[in-house]
Amino acid sequence: MKLLAPIAAAALLTLSSAPAFALFCVDEGPSAGITLEFGNDGRLRNDGQAQLDFDLMRLRQAGVNATSVERWNGCLRAFVQQLDGRITMEFYNPRTLARMQ
Repeated sequence: MKLLAPIAAAALLTLSSAPAFALFCVDEGPSAGITLEFGNDGRLRNDGQAQLDFDLMRLRQAGVNATSVERWNGCLRAFVQQLDGRITMEFYNPRTLARMQ
């Protein structure tokens, strides 16, 4: 029983130090047609750039002035140019394109 106290304390400390601001999106949203092909080394690879291009196009069509985008924790992490010229990092739901807070 005495052994459980330090273990419980360590677990509580670990859980309490997790970032409160971590975003997770569970719905991946629509996807582009991804090309799968075998490389020269015989390994299967995909064209992930097609998905990123598709995501960037969708954000721009939704009025987001994104300069680049990537999939991050299931969300779209976009780098967006603001009216004053600054580039900010914003997160969007990949299905609805709603901005995550």
